[in-house]
Amino acid sequence: MTDQNERAALLDAARAPMRAELGKEPKFRVDRLNRDGDWAFLLATMQEADGRPLDFAGTPLAEAAKQGMVSRTYAALLRHRPGGWEVVAKAIGPSDVAWEDWPQRYGAPAKLFGGS
Repeated sequence: MTDQNERAALLDAARAPMRAELGKEPKFRVDRLNRDGDWAFLLATMQEADGRPLDFAGTPLAEAAKQGMVSRTYAALLRHRPGGWEVVAKAIGPSDVAWEDWPQRYGAPAKLFGGS
């Protein structure tokens, strides 16, 4: 992938939508973080700060999570722009492969989404 500073910048940018939509800032257990030029793809498991699975209580996804309709997966497609990394697309708690069409939809390199 990249050096530690780059990785930290990517993960910080990826967390921004979580704060905005859930009001929480999860810890990520990174399952995949691939970069190709100005593009990056993150696939992670959302956790509490202490490493426990993310609790959706008190978030807009709480009811869906109670019904088993939300995973703890987080996927983000990021693009480097002047000023830093920006989330182009994201999937918070998807129950399927929400990023399957991202290469076509956003023009991102398909190899980002393959294995690490």
